[in-house]
Amino acid sequence: MEAPDRLLAMNAAHAAFRRDLDRLATAAGRADLADPRRRAALLAGWRTFKTQMRKHHEGEDDHIWPRLRERLSGSENALSVLAEMDAEHSRLDTLLKAVDDTLGSPGQNGVTGGSAPAGRAEVEGAVRELHEALSAHLGHEERDALPLIGMALSDAEWDDVMDAIRASADLAFVAEYLPWLADGATGEELERIETIVPPPFRAVYRQEWRPDYARTDRW
Repeated sequence: MEAPDRLLAMNAAHAAFRRDLDRLATAAGRADLADPRRRAALLAGWRTFKTQMRKHHEGEDDHIWPRLRERLSGSENALSVLAEMDAEHSRLDTLLKAVDDTLGSPGQNGVTGGSAPAGRAEVEGAVRELHEALSAHLGHEERDALPLIGMALSDAEWDDVMDAIRASADLAFVAEYLPWLADGATGEELERIETIVPPPFRAVYRQEWRPDYARTDRW
């Protein structure tokens, strides 16, 4: 039987994506993108979201799906699901770029200059399309792809996969990833998420990474 917290990091990331999708939709609908402060907050939240999403999908594409394909090569259903994951990731890359294009690029200081954002209707349309596609993808993955991990990989093999994903991340990414997962969580939910923090990093997470993350105005 699968350990209860085996997919904790995966499920916590999915919850964080859904949280930020809602924040993005709200911010895109109300923000005055001509206002440098409002635009900077939206772009800061958007940068974190897309960085985390791209790294999450990179971990799946480079480390999880290939291992599952190898182990489940005799299952036509499993291979079909994994092909759908690839196609959905590709589609989401296109939608991320579409939102990038409508929000406009920030200048060198991240606030002023750069290319101008599109009109509100175009921004909201691109955000809505991403929201719908990513929400559907997360549900599809949870329903059909994540159960394949329990079918194909032992606890030790899954730990090896997660170790490979962690090794591919630099410290700057990890310093944002961990407080991003916990953003908005309280009580027992926060305690569970914080068990993801490796023991050697717990002190720096509490004393530096979490306060540094909180200092940035997002959305």
